[in-house]
Amino acid sequence: MISMPVSIRPLNGAMGGEIVAVDPCLPAAAAAQALMRALAEFGLLVCPEGSLPPAVEAGLASALAGEGRFHCAATGGLAPIHLVERMDPAWRKERPALLFLRAVRVPPEGGESIWSSFHAAYRGLSVPMRHYLAPLHAGHGRYEGHAEVWRPLIAPHPVSGLACLDFSPDFTRQIAGVPEEEARLILKLLRNHLYTPENQLRIPWREGMFVIWDCRLAHHYPVGGFAAPGWRLSGFSARPA
Repeated sequence: MISMPVSIRPLNGAMGGEIVAVDPCLPAAAAAQALMRALAEFGLLVCPEGSLPPAVEAGLASALAGEGRFHCAATGGLAPIHLVERMDPAWRKERPALLFLRAVRVPPEGGESIWSSFHAAYRGLSVPMRHYLAPLHAGHGRYEGHAEVWRPLIAPHPVSGLACLDFSPDFTRQIAGVPEEEARLILKLLRNHLYTPENQLRIPWREGMFVIWDCRLAHHYPVGGFAAPGWRLSGFSARPA
């Protein structure tokens, strides 16, 4: 357990911690800074419903918010592609430093999310494969066959320095200087590493629960239940400082 001002219980798996408590006397800005430090270590922070007083949660959200808020709501259920575009920002020019997502309303059928560690996926590659991928750049885009943004396929995390894949199973379209067929094999290999169970954390959603994750360390994937009616999710993203 990491003690106050922010108490965090490490979760089992490749990454993740549960926010147990935040010192209610701590100013929101200071609490947000403490959470950002913890986020660089854990990659993902989960706060179950009722763990924080509403005023503390609101203050943290206000202090962490950067690029503006968004809402995902649907009476007929959330389309998976809508969630994927919101929660997997690989196609942006720069990956956000964090994404904050709160379950305002969850239908009885519920739903789950899987987060995969970009660092654990990289660590699972053989040393020769790491050397092969190190100089390559990948193109990301929302539209099939079209790469809008190019970044190194492997890059150190700007805070922790951990080597991480910069890759998306849905939005990484091309690899510079690599034939199309070879690129498809490389992307399939990276997808398999990212989706290895040992590199993942799977969490069921509950009303009032929120999750904060570093998009440079963690990849989000929505699993089952989101097509059920009654969902309302709210959140925001923040660019790197």
